Amino acid sequence: MGFEKNNLPGLFNGSFHHFVKSIDSFFDESLKHLDSFLSQNVFPVEWYETESDMIIEADLPGHKREHIQVEVLGNQLRIAVEHSDMTTTHHEQVYSHRKQSLQKIERCLTLPFSISEKDTHATYKNGLLRIITPKQPHDKRFVDIE
Repeated sequence: MGFEKNNLPGLFNGSFHHFVKSIDSFFDESLKHLDSFLSQNVFPVEWYETESDMIIEADLPGHKREHIQVEVLGNQLRIAVEHSDMTTTHHEQVYSHRKQSLQKIERCLTLPFSISEKDTHATYKNGLLRIITPKQPHDKRFVDIE
């Protein structure tokens, strides 16, 4: 006995089938918007090593140098971009309209060694943030298990 679509009860042929397709479409569209919303707060970061240094490059086109912060937290490097904008529009001395926006994006990177703040250097040119930090010897210590 084979399965045939036409043998399904009437409930599955009509409104229920349409209902399921509507829910499926709703979730597909919602997830597309969620993905684009989440990807707005991410910027690409690449890193590579030389014999003596770790080089981190963050692609930040369209941002100004004064909006970028690089923070050293032990073996973590935090790259943050914060931009606020306020515009005021006056309408015939009756009322004024103020519009304020704030954009903040950041990435935290964990390196396999403590980062020397005084020996780490950063440059920003043509939308590319480049951070160079010397590799530090990392001392592995193991804990005895009783």
